[in-house]
Amino acid sequence: METPPLISPPKLADAAAWTRFIQIAPLVIGAGLLLAGVVFFFAFNWDEIHRFTKMGITAGLILALFVAIIYVPMRNLVRNVAMFALCTLVGVFWAIFGQVYQTEADSPAFFLTWALCIAVWVYVADFYPLWLFFVALLTMGVVPHFIVLRHLLFSCNEYWGLTFTMLYGAGMLAFFILTPKVLPNRSEAPKWFINLLFTLVFGVATTTICLTIFDDDFGNNIFMALIVIGATAWYTIEKKNIWLYSVLLCGGLCVLECLCIRIRADIEMLLFLTTCAVAGAAVLINNKYKQWKQ
Repeated sequence: METPPLISPPKLADAAAWTRFIQIAPLVIGAGLLLAGVVFFFAFNWDEIHRFTKMGITAGLILALFVAIIYVPMRNLVRNVAMFALCTLVGVFWAIFGQVYQTEADSPAFFLTWALCIAVWVYVADFYPLWLFFVALLTMGVVPHFIVLRHLLFSCNEYWGLTFTMLYGAGMLAFFILTPKVLPNRSEAPKWFINLLFTLVFGVATTTICLTIFDDDFGNNIFMALIVIGATAWYTIEKKNIWLYSVLLCGGLCVLECLCIRIRADIEMLLFLTTCAVAGAAVLINNKYKQWKQ
């Protein structure tokens, strides 16, 4: 009797999945083209349009889209995409407002204002592509401001920003992993979202270690980097996450490369070690994938 395979074949997309993709793709592309049309309309006719007309058009679009989301019956996906478009229009409005009245706000202040204005809508929608957009805006607003403030108040060196970035990323991960168990109307974050956040924070930690190898001034950040790497490794093993396992090995390869360059910058030896390390990592990933899929 033929023994069954240890690993089940990967599940391919069926007709229902392709139908859903065909329904979603034109909707997302259409919303993106609509927003691009609004932006290019203002860019092309900027000098000919009165300042109140510029803001009035954008505010009218925001109001019309908001009313449509509230009162027009639509599927959840369509509503979420419309909410994404609404949040993007808020940024367009603030950009026009800042240019008309010359507020002289820097980029971090613009992104932070944008994020705070849409925070309630993002929480209500609970749509993870929109959550990702919100996290990006909040990061571009919070991290630069806090680094500058810390430098002015405590005279820290510029490298301290790496530590704060890792702390900020850890806080974001804790929020999205823990709050679905506590807060109402919060769905569990999808795997791709958590993987992306872990990858970004782990990337900062790996970069910190690589910089420490070449510059001792980065040594103050090494403790936080090791905590992030340890937390990533624990989560990877706990969830049997093959993507994060691959990320861990790639980070280890980057650190190994930096050590080799620091010890002896020999191109032939470096290429040989890189080839061996990549081959070994591929074998480890394949074996771990088989083990976790059993």
